[in-house]
Amino acid sequence: MGQVHYYRAAELPFFELKRCNTGDLAYKLHSHEEYSLGIVEQGKSIFWYAGRRAEIQSNSLVYLPPDFVHSCNPAEGENWQYTMLFAEAKWVEGFLAGRKNVLRNQPVVQTPGDGRVRQAMNTVFHVFRQADICPLEKEGCVMAVWEALFPCTKSEGDDCCRRALPGVALIKEYLDSCFMKKITLAELEQVSGLNKFNIIRLFNKSFNLPPHTYQLLLRVNYAKKELRKNRRLTEVALEAGFYDQSHFCKVFKTHTGITPDKYQKCI
Repeated sequence: MGQVHYYRAAELPFFELKRCNTGDLAYKLHSHEEYSLGIVEQGKSIFWYAGRRAEIQSNSLVYLPPDFVHSCNPAEGENWQYTMLFAEAKWVEGFLAGRKNVLRNQPVVQTPGDGRVRQAMNTVFHVFRQADICPLEKEGCVMAVWEALFPCTKSEGDDCCRRALPGVALIKEYLDSCFMKKITLAELEQVSGLNKFNIIRLFNKSFNLPPHTYQLLLRVNYAKKELRKNRRLTEVALEAGFYDQSHFCKVFKTHTGITPDKYQKCI
């Protein structure tokens, strides 16, 4: 018996991830309200769309705009496995705003699919399964998928980046004071006045790391100070904003080379 799982992040209600691993599930003609992007991982299937039939298989990519009628039925005896990302139309259209020659309303079927898109989708699947990964990182990973699918051909000029500097500075100040919170790009947009779809790129350009990585650094540095006071690990982990003690230990070790308890014993 196959399995179908859905993954969501409460702070990011405009995304949904579906993982299907089954050979006995056939779909009637249907459509989705969201933009849909799927990567086939195993097996073969007959995909019907726009009056056409296509055979899709491992590494195939399927992109569908909202309300596009289609069906997908795995070949008999196949172990059929795929991952599908659904993104609300308002979010995708905001991300693609200002990009020229983007055929967002046309379906795309590629065999094999673009390797950059497949890699970005694998990352999204990984982060959406992890409750301890912050919403900033999760939304950034979804942006990477759409950037790989519809790459931007124009680059931000120096003048544009300079105009954004005050907003980027406000984001840094906000992260400095609220690093222990679950922060979203929507919050940073409100704080800075910058378009949330540009924040990661602009912050990275100014500080050479994305906002979620900077937030983790702040949490680790805060934890080091508190551990030097011989405070309990569980208290420090929760106060610094880590999901739990396991998450705290994993992140702390990747930044310092040792676990929090060993760090505390060295003092």
